Amino acid sequence: MKEGWEMKQLGEVSKILNGGTPKTKVPEYWNGKINWITPKDLGKLQNKYVFETPRKITELGLNKSSAKLFIENSIILSTRAPIGHLAINKVPISTNQGCKGIVPIKGLEVHYLFYFLKLNIKLLNDLGTGTTFKELSTKALSSVLIPIPPLSEQKAIVKILNETFAKIDRAKANIEKNIANAKELFQSKLNEIFSQRGDGWEERSLGEVCENLDRKRVPITKAKRVKGEIPYYGASGIVDYVADFLFDEDLLLVSEDGANLLARTYPIAFSISGKTWVNNHAHVLKFQNMESQKFIEYYLNSIKLDDYVSGMAQPKLNQRKLNSIKVPFPEFKKQQAINNLINRLSHYKSSIITLSEKKLINLEELKKSLLQKAFAGELT
Repeated sequence: MKEGWEMKQLGEVSKILNGGTPKTKVPEYWNGKINWITPKDLGKLQNKYVFETPRKITELGLNKSSAKLFIENSIILSTRAPIGHLAINKVPISTNQGCKGIVPIKGLEVHYLFYFLKLNIKLLNDLGTGTTFKELSTKALSSVLIPIPPLSEQKAIVKILNETFAKIDRAKANIEKNIANAKELFQSKLNEIFSQRGDGWEERSLGEVCENLDRKRVPITKAKRVKGEIPYYGASGIVDYVADFLFDEDLLLVSEDGANLLARTYPIAFSISGKTWVNNHAHVLKFQNMESQKFIEYYLNSIKLDDYVSGMAQPKLNQRKLNSIKVPFPEFKKQQAINNLINRLSHYKSSIITLSEKKLINLEELKKSLLQKAFAGELT
């Protein structure tokens, strides 16, 4: 260990206190002015500070429960479901029982402690116990060993990490913007392609250009599935592998239900081939040829389907609505040319995203490397 540094248990250099939840059925305990945070809230934070919480409790709720009020500049750490979300509170705050407050004692800089815990989330998880879900006990957390340099050196380390991480975060933001730009450019090109009209183009309903094979679908509950190597498809893709198959051909699946019909986080139409089994959460469409199938796949993934989807809490695209979707349908050679163009554009977009995602991973690895050097005494 570096000269002048000491190794101490976390419980020696901080106070570790549990949180609590006032009774939810007592209105007088809620909607007050005292911030109250949960692991879920911590997980949604965009930076290392918390200034306000979605839910608040009253003074009475605080006093009538095991919740405690942590002074500002403490560490709020989730210790179950999951272990490892953390933040520095910039206002006094209370927590539920899924969090602990770590209050640094004199001689421990809070940002230094934050970075140390950030580096050691895996260790914290390994220290957790429990069958239903892991929980990190106060005793286990207190026993964690932390290197303690002089306070002036802690501050110097924090300064270096803050400045370097700010630069890394700016680089990440630029890369993420490049990814978003690539996706937007691809979408604008799709809109441009599918908005064109000319000789040989028709507008047809989806039900007119393909055969719907939904009648052949068979859902199997997980308990009754026989394990095998055949892909078992649902609304968003492969959900399992089974021993038997329903289909053995090229088909297009379209999500029948699920939030993604509106959110469009990932494609709602996707091609499958060979031996497969499909449950009743994906429509099954058969086309006369692969060019038409790919053309419609690209088109469905490029448009919003909100007007065809029923239900907000549980969005659903029923067969009648699916079949009624109006689709452009040019002649075969035109479909082929458009598919080739979209394939090239898609490959270009994917190459940009793949390269950018590798850069993001490298930047995260750089952060981890800097943290390891910091607590090994190699930054100062």
